[in-house]
Amino acid sequence: MSGCFKNVFAGIGCFVVVVVVTVVAWHYRADISDMYRSLTDRSGTATEMPDFAIGYPSPEGLRSAERKESSIAGQGGAERIVLTADEMASLIQDRLDSRAKMALDSVRVRVESDRFSLEAELLTDVFGSDLLGPLRGIMDPREPIRVSGRAEVVAPGIVGWRIDEFVIASFPFPAPVIPTLVDRLTGGSDGMILISVPASVGDLRIRADGVTFYRRAD
Repeated sequence: MSGCFKNVFAGIGCFVVVVVVTVVAWHYRADISDMYRSLTDRSGTATEMPDFAIGYPSPEGLRSAERKESSIAGQGGAERIVLTADEMASLIQDRLDSRAKMALDSVRVRVESDRFSLEAELLTDVFGSDLLGPLRGIMDPREPIRVSGRAEVVAPGIVGWRIDEFVIASFPFPAPVIPTLVDRLTGGSDGMILISVPASVGDLRIRADGVTFYRRAD
């Protein structure tokens, strides 16, 4: 009989221990999670790639991007090239229409999965009062702008950047008016921001760790 009681009490004791451990683990779950991430990050087994990268245009970045472009251009060139966020930002700023270059300052480009986002200071006069309507009266001459969207090769030598997010100051414009705003900003007529690339480029992949240009199949 005493042995049975010992087994019962031993079982209760084990149950209590399990409950206590569970409660403690739940209470300190955030600390335990941080400790685990710290250990796995050092070992390199659970390190995640960043979701985005911010690129800043520079003359050095443009020269580096152009050297890479020259390596994929023409017959017998490289099968692919990878541009960093800074190189891509430099390329985008350089290839903007002259109208957009005059209207945008302090450009930076966010590179993320399948998308580019451009942030800058905008001279709002580029849109005039006909497009901004009542907003024109409450906007300053300079306002922050953010445009974002997917990009793809739309013709030999042309990457078409299709904008689906257009924000001036903190006002997001509805989708139906975005192509008109893009055309006014760039002087275009197709609602896209067009970026010239070597005609040998047939496809591209946009990721935080780099933008890959793939050679067109001959």
